[in-house]
Amino acid sequence: MKKISMYILLVTLLMNCSKDPSVEKSVASLKLSATCSGIVTKSTSVLPSDLSVGIYVTAKDALLSAAPFSNRKYISGDSGGLTSDQNIDLIIGNSYDIYAYAPYQSVVSDPTAVAFNHGTDVLWTPKYTLAGVTATNNTATLAFAHRAAQISFNVVFADDFSAGSKVITSSSTIQVSGFYSHGVLNASNGVFTPSGSADASLSGIGTGATGAMTLGVGATCFVPASEPMTLNVKVIHEGRTYNGTITDTFSAGSSYNYTVTLSGHSPVPGISGTLTDWTFVSDSISLQ
Repeated sequence: MKKISMYILLVTLLMNCSKDPSVEKSVASLKLSATCSGIVTKSTSVLPSDLSVGIYVTAKDALLSAAPFSNRKYISGDSGGLTSDQNIDLIIGNSYDIYAYAPYQSVVSDPTAVAFNHGTDVLWTPKYTLAGVTATNNTATLAFAHRAAQISFNVVFADDFSAGSKVITSSSTIQVSGFYSHGVLNASNGVFTPSGSADASLSGIGTGATGAMTLGVGATCFVPASEPMTLNVKVIHEGRTYNGTITDTFSAGSSYNYTVTLSGHSPVPGISGTLTDWTFVSDSISLQ
């Protein structure tokens, strides 16, 4: 009789536990993979390997500031998968919104204003909704796009230069100024805006083998503004300074290449801001 009573008590306890709302619900670990829209070709490819990515997960249609999983760090693999040393466990049956940006910033006080320095290739993916999580419906493929713009410069000579002066040396330099030093990304809508002063610059010196040196600035990311930006271009060659400006509106995710042509090789160098219409692929500016 005593054994029967103990058995009934045990069954009662187990039944009560099954009704206890504090008992943990079934979960499924979130799995992530990613693609990235290329800068120039706009083709789709996997993210660069070992790129750090910041992940936010909210309940569906909830505010980003209310994310239960906030700014989790993930790392991209060779095949586009994203992994982390901390699982994000989603409750089966619930729906979630996923936001992501890259590169990961360890200190983010406001996810609508993630700060980046000039020169950073900032990536972002639109909100991904994972509806009705199950043990198998727990994977999100995030499509990243570039939110910075990219620019490069190549210096050449006009026909009014003598053959002997059309030689780049290690003392030849180029400097382009007028870039914003910082930018902030809204991880919710992907808007990337300038922050701080337009006091950042790019520079380059003559490089290459003797007699075949080139002068320019390699592709560099910068913070585009919604209004036109004015960039000041200065080239020093054979002790002479050549100046010009570029005023244009730059778009996020676009790559701009400028051919800088030195001209007006007269006793006193002039100053001009002449700019030939450019295409997506390239453009030219004449400096005197």
